[in-house]
Amino acid sequence: MRGLRWLLVILIVAAGGLALAPLIPRDSHQPGRLTAFTLDERPQQDRYLFDYAQIIEHYTEGTERYLRRIAQRFHIEALIVTLPDAGVAHSIQHLAVEIVNRWRIGTDFNGRGLLLLLLDSEKQVKLEVGYELEDVFTDAFTGYVEDLQLKPYFLSRDIGTGLIAVMEELERRAQIKDQGDYTSGMIAKLDQDLLSGGAGSTRQLDSYLGPTPRAAAGPARPGAGALSPEQAWRIMLSKWAGSGTHIETDIYTELTKLAMGDQNHPDPRTKAALGHWQRAAYRILQDGGHAVVYFGNQEGWNNAPFLFCKTTTGWKFDIVHQRRLVVMGPSPTWMIAQGNYPYVNLLSGVPQSTGKDLPLPEEDLYSCALDEELAQQIRALEANLERNSQDFAVVMTLARLNVITGRRPNHVKPLLARARRLEPNSAEPDKYSAIYNVNVLLQYETALKDIESYIGKRPDDVFGYNFKGFIHHRLGRYRRSIEVLDEAIEMNPDNVYAYALLARNYALLHEQSNKLDPRRRSYRASALAMLRGAEAAPTRDHRRVARLTSWLKRRQVL
Repeated sequence: MRGLRWLLVILIVAAGGLALAPLIPRDSHQPGRLTAFTLDERPQQDRYLFDYAQIIEHYTEGTERYLRRIAQRFHIEALIVTLPDAGVAHSIQHLAVEIVNRWRIGTDFNGRGLLLLLLDSEKQVKLEVGYELEDVFTDAFTGYVEDLQLKPYFLSRDIGTGLIAVMEELERRAQIKDQGDYTSGMIAKLDQDLLSGGAGSTRQLDSYLGPTPRAAAGPARPGAGALSPEQAWRIMLSKWAGSGTHIETDIYTELTKLAMGDQNHPDPRTKAALGHWQRAAYRILQDGGHAVVYFGNQEGWNNAPFLFCKTTTGWKFDIVHQRRLVVMGPSPTWMIAQGNYPYVNLLSGVPQSTGKDLPLPEEDLYSCALDEELAQQIRALEANLERNSQDFAVVMTLARLNVITGRRPNHVKPLLARARRLEPNSAEPDKYSAIYNVNVLLQYETALKDIESYIGKRPDDVFGYNFKGFIHHRLGRYRRSIEVLDEAIEMNPDNVYAYALLARNYALLHEQSNKLDPRRRSYRASALAMLRGAEAAPTRDHRRVARLTSWLKRRQVL
């Protein structure tokens, strides 16, 4: 077997701002409690993630689902195992071979197996590649994956995101292998395009550790932005190419700067796609203070649009909405998240995703107009946190702002866990954990537990019922969703969100029912009644009603 390295899961957070998680299938299989580790045999046959070191506990649902999809879609059995240490094994290499052999990883897939093994105490990682995959998952690819994500994420001590940040390249190779339409020359050409020189397959992760980046306590001074979205895009490409360091025009919002770090040194993944973006034909789509660099409605993750907004100082790259709205589906598809967000109308003709269409109140929605103010608040709270680490108000306020602005999990999950410890009876950590698990991680089962806890503490808040109805809808539990949303409408009859989601639930039940099912006609009638309820609600939501009407027509319900 040949060592590879990083396997990956839910989201891509490239320095260039291309974000986001692949769409999650409706089947929501979640294995139960993890059984004890043993070398004798695979502890659980229906499980793909064995996180004994609890290193990626915040990503369990998404990781397990992604690995399951790799098996189902690409016929590759990929397992992730984390252990506190190597035990009596002589080395991580020896332990990895033992696990692969004794657990028979890939045996039922004709040798197409992968094992990612992570040892916490030694900070070592090894990915063993089954013999049937060696022609595609090459040493050159191994080196590229390591340099692409391992080093920068361990520099920032962000193990979780490091584990999930290479999904794009892994899935591309898996797709190539599955389709079988490739030659050794084609793979060699792909390898030549990688930036790595073929680094070794095992790394001492401690060697990558550097000082933890700390945000400045004082507010940053934003510079003058670009005069147009076109100019902002061209300057951004120049900076990523290394030829724009002399350009003083500030083309990043303050929150984009917090997310990206050094704007003149993007990560290798961004550099790898740079040639495509420099050559690709594009149009600028603009609606007031929001604009999109649009490469057309064509497949390919590199063809996903870029989002820019106009600030008080000029046009700048909007990474918050980039991560929130640009949803990466299974390679090579991408979508735009539906909801009451800016940019959505500009991209109405591209594939749409309802996976993040949450019933968020206005105060929990990010606005580019508030970007500088939010960034200043975050910096001040981070400085205050060092002096008041046990102050619930400081911890929860910072966690909430980090959730709203879609910051990385290492900026969110520990704060929410601390807030829960400080105030076990507070509903706020549950609410914002639920929002984050959907908007950033697309972990619906995990979000369901959060929102049920929130409802238990705040049974009078219709938000919780709307949210719970949404989760059941996304998981395909349409009748359960209907029950919860009926409660939401009883609590607040002026509830366009609930009416619209009920219409979708009834329409999908109509679609799934047999033509001889006596309930089929009533499902259609109920869907139309819910549409009328949304149209007649005192608080109008014309955009949502228009989307629903169009969707019902496509489903031949209306």
